Amino acid sequence: MDVQYKIAVVGLWHLGEVYSACLAELGHTVIGIAEDSALVANFQKNIPPLAEPRLAELLESNQKSGRLSYTADYSKVKECNVVWFTFDTPVDDEDEVNLSPVWDALQKAIPHLENGVVVAVSSQLPVGTSKQIIEKIKAARPELQFSYFYSPENLRLGDAVRCFMEPGRIVIGADSRGALDAANNIFSKLNAEIITMKTASAEMAKHAMNAWLATSISFTNDIADICERNGADVEDVVRALKAEPRVGPKAYLFAGLGFSGGTLGRDLKALLAAARHDRIELPIVSGAYVKNRNRNDIVLARLRQCFGEVQGKTIAIFGITYKPGTPTLRRSQPLEIEAELRAAGAVLRLSDPLAVAEEVAARTPSPLFRDPYEAAQGADAALVLTPDPKLRDLDFLKLKTVMRTPVLFDAQNILISKEADIKSAGFTYLSIGRR
Repeated sequence: MDVQYKIAVVGLWHLGEVYSACLAELGHTVIGIAEDSALVANFQKNIPPLAEPRLAELLESNQKSGRLSYTADYSKVKECNVVWFTFDTPVDDEDEVNLSPVWDALQKAIPHLENGVVVAVSSQLPVGTSKQIIEKIKAARPELQFSYFYSPENLRLGDAVRCFMEPGRIVIGADSRGALDAANNIFSKLNAEIITMKTASAEMAKHAMNAWLATSISFTNDIADICERNGADVEDVVRALKAEPRVGPKAYLFAGLGFSGGTLGRDLKALLAAARHDRIELPIVSGAYVKNRNRNDIVLARLRQCFGEVQGKTIAIFGITYKPGTPTLRRSQPLEIEAELRAAGAVLRLSDPLAVAEEVAARTPSPLFRDPYEAAQGADAALVLTPDPKLRDLDFLKLKTVMRTPVLFDAQNILISKEADIKSAGFTYLSIGRR
């Protein structure tokens, strides 16, 4: 059944920019709401705060059609029969989530909710938060008739529009038939399995998925560390694991620097917090978190194995953004490592095709170069810290000619397919979990 809704999307950063544009693309009338008038003005010019493939085009076409608009006026909520909260909930350096943007926006929206409204949330929430949201609405508006569903986001930076439009599966947590029907209708044009459950189960499903991915990565790095000491090759071991039907070819088994950005760490910490509250031990989740928190240290340790000390050594870093395909530096693991190396006395020269120079300059005094060969000029070592497949296109002979010492440390194992070329160019090639 083709049912169109009028949807207020509240919260306009990465999650909100994608949801507002894509829900309009599905045929719904969407009003994006944020208090930042400059942000709203940019949206009206089809300029999202964080670039994503296809996103600017969707903003333009849907605003031109009249299905999509943006405003700083919260009273527009009263015109909508669905109010969808899409804040990217902030995560601090300890991976603790800050829900204040969600609570603040909820308080601003509550006075404008109309009877029969569906309240939806896709922001990242600790388990139990949906119950609190429902209680807050009921306490403020006891006469209000509303329903609620939680649908955890499943977007990936640099591929977010495709993730929304081709999701494979959509999780919906709701405790009423009206909310489930609304969610099914909203997503009806997507070719995806809709998995329905209780709201708390949907919150836990998000935690569990990210915990599974995080644990898979930390497990692989455990295996990599043992491989490295015993002459085994972790990439061979991973191939064997993925060939096992009980594991499978798409298993999230990657040796390298572990996970960064706070996303997976946030869900591990949410599970650990829930476990502490209920006096439950989670040794696997706790171990995965601790393993990853200590993973950055491997870079300095390996460089000290090479050079004794890094004091005064010039090191080129290839890749400083949170992940390939996005300019964001928020919780960037490469920048965390850069700071550690700088504190140890190394001279850093950075290269990244997407990083914004002004944002980099605000975080580090190390110079940024677009050209990796310029960044590597006079370097004693080059580090690959972001797993960008485009780095496989480097001219390794040219790279060697500009470096003082031909050492290439591939800390993300992204260049293994080029190992023969790298070594034939005269490099000492280092990777993770291999010897």
